[in-house]
Amino acid sequence: MDSDPSPAQGLRASRHTLDNGLKVLIRQIPDAPVLGCWAVYKVGSRNEKPGITGISHWVEHMLFKGGGKLHKGDIGRLVSSVGGEYNGFTSKDFTAYFEILPADQLDIGLLIESERMMNAAFDPREVETERTVVVSEREGNENDPEFLVNEELFLSAFRFHPYRWSEGGLKEDLLRITRDNLFDHYRQFYVPSNAILVVVGPYSPSKVMTKLESYFGPLESSTKPPEPRIAEPSQNGERRVELHLPSEADYFKVAYHTPPLGGGDVYPLMMLDSILSGVRLFAFGPGQTSGRSTRLHRALVERKIASQASSEFWPTIDPSVFVLDVTAWEGVTLERVERTLFDEVQKIQENPPLPHELKRALAQINAQYAYTLDGVARQGFLIGIFEHVMSFETLGELVKKLEIVTPGQVSEVARKYLTQQNRTVCKCVGTRNQHGS
Repeated sequence: MDSDPSPAQGLRASRHTLDNGLKVLIRQIPDAPVLGCWAVYKVGSRNEKPGITGISHWVEHMLFKGGGKLHKGDIGRLVSSVGGEYNGFTSKDFTAYFEILPADQLDIGLLIESERMMNAAFDPREVETERTVVVSEREGNENDPEFLVNEELFLSAFRFHPYRWSEGGLKEDLLRITRDNLFDHYRQFYVPSNAILVVVGPYSPSKVMTKLESYFGPLESSTKPPEPRIAEPSQNGERRVELHLPSEADYFKVAYHTPPLGGGDVYPLMMLDSILSGVRLFAFGPGQTSGRSTRLHRALVERKIASQASSEFWPTIDPSVFVLDVTAWEGVTLERVERTLFDEVQKIQENPPLPHELKRALAQINAQYAYTLDGVARQGFLIGIFEHVMSFETLGELVKKLEIVTPGQVSEVARKYLTQQNRTVCKCVGTRNQHGS
């Protein structure tokens, strides 16, 4: 085992690596009444292929079913018995699990996550029960026209890269995936070398590591799974798709290809997103802004052209997209929505944002950063995610890098990425009670 204490702006955590490859990050908060235990795996829909889409999300469901020292229902009983909370989720890049526990109950979190890592049962009967659950989730999503529009947008923007399908997968694949498929996926990706364990709470790193070694040290080392090698080719022209779905609203959505986290353009793109529709940088828990004073809200919502208008940019491991998302006001045509939206894009391309717009965005970012430091749950999640992508120190440096973005840089990235050639447009005309649009 080796250790390397590392500071970050507003955050301090010690970094450790077990002999089996498990990376551990420990953030000590003296006198904290609770602790957070996070296990973050570098596996999500990014690691899937046609035929097994949705498998990472399904595996996540199975890992609450017990195995090894834990029987079905034990995870919930153990955490609930001490008044704690637990959950898990799957994204395009990661699958994460957490327990928020009283400060003296670290062993519960370590037991659950060590058994989850290598000893999940995958009982065939539970696999079939959970098949019904994930298929039902998919069918429920299909009843939401906006889900279908978002799905079509990504399927059209990405031709090859796995970001093209949703984390829940395609129904046809969910009906075909076998217990062996699930178990093979689990054995490939749920290994110490592909995981980061984050503990945030009152204990010193030495005390945590003594306990942690007893739970995770015996786990066998294995080869780190290979990274996906599918790259999305550059887009050479605008793509458009139009849907007609049962819906009481019309939707207009646009996706522009963008670079991954780590490139210099990411920070001006974050500021562009903040100026257009508000800050959502630290997206776990409270602290998000509604964006009522932002450009898209003023241009579309206040003028009753749209009932909702937003942008979204969250950096990912591989190049992803900057999204513009508008729900048309009843009676307003999508043609008018499109003209107004692209007029706003052109304005920020031609004229840098005013200093007070950047100042307001930075104030919101700093407020969200303060929320992040306010709870063990949010800290553990973000430390683990940023460590997988680059390093957890990147989280602390993020605010500093956003503070030096200039108005000219914001306009520059808008001109560079928010172009007609680089965009995919998906519009949905809602058929209202079968009387047409």
